Amino acid sequence: MVPHTLQVHAGIASPLLHHEVPREQHSVWSSHYDEGRLTHRSARTITLAHWADQALQQYHHIEALSGISFYTPCGTLNLSASSDGFSYTKQRYLIESALNFRYVDYSAEQLAHTYPMLSRSLPYHGLYDAPPSGMIHPRRMVAAQLACAAHHGAIHHDDVVTRITPHHDFVTVETALGHEYKTQRVIVAAGAYSGLSSLLPRSLDYTIKSEIVTLGEISSDTATFLSNMPTMMIDCQNNIIEDAYLTPPLRYPDGKRYIKLGSNSVDDVFFDSATALRQWILHGDTHRTHHAQIALLRSLFDQLDWISFRSLPCVITRTPHGLPFIERLHPRLTAVVGCNGSLAKSGYIVGTIAVDTMAAGCDAPVGQ
Repeated sequence: MVPHTLQVHAGIASPLLHHEVPREQHSVWSSHYDEGRLTHRSARTITLAHWADQALQQYHHIEALSGISFYTPCGTLNLSASSDGFSYTKQRYLIESALNFRYVDYSAEQLAHTYPMLSRSLPYHGLYDAPPSGMIHPRRMVAAQLACAAHHGAIHHDDVVTRITPHHDFVTVETALGHEYKTQRVIVAAGAYSGLSSLLPRSLDYTIKSEIVTLGEISSDTATFLSNMPTMMIDCQNNIIEDAYLTPPLRYPDGKRYIKLGSNSVDDVFFDSATALRQWILHGDTHRTHHAQIALLRSLFDQLDWISFRSLPCVITRTPHGLPFIERLHPRLTAVVGCNGSLAKSGYIVGTIAVDTMAAGCDAPVGQ
């Protein structure tokens, strides 16, 4: 479980994802313990590609200012039967032109030679997005962002926001620990829980979807063999899962090394209440998706000796237009919601837009 964190600075209050708490012990939860997420320029829209590119350029600055390393520029390999058919690479030529770079194309034969960890009979072509694309460590990135905020004078309160009430002249923020804060303006960025809790003055048109990931455990020797592995996105040919993604091996707090693979699934569930979401997190059926993900891992890496597999629940938000809502819902409250499962990497830019939206002032039109 990852509770909201209240960060208060110069009249700004914004819930962020922070430390790990066992999901059985709290009603607010959004992600398994996540050691790695993809960061890349491939995107379904040019706007999202621009955001990713701009965010990638800020990583080293954030690392230097915070003293916390969270970024691995290992590149991202897209695997698909046809680049024109994969949603993330369908606009490759527009993205290449807009961002002034070129993908590297690989035939099925070239893939096996260039990436010896992959199986030799894959039905895919490759499209490689070289560094600066790669991987971020999200928990370290949040820690780095909080450190940068503190460097600029922010005060960090590790607490769960339970209610936000905008008034004419101020905003009241109440927390689970019984604290009450009064501030001039608020940014709400609480993911799925933005609309499931008493945080927004009105609803936004986004959906909340289940997500399932599989952790494939490997040995330290196998992890060494995979040391040059990029992150990957796979247009998998499967009747159960689609749009898969995976990370290189990562060491988790239990000391073991895992490759993380996630995907969409025909068994995905959509939620309209916190109770339904909690019920799925604790007791949801992940069996069929988990086994399809294991089969995909085995087919991609037929040389590897797998030690074990674990299935873990997650949740993402989606919007009809594929972009997040960054919108003023009240003269003193701005919401950021609907990151479509792919904007952790672009948090710097999304946050910048949110602050600019909030800073437009109480006289700017609500709903923009």
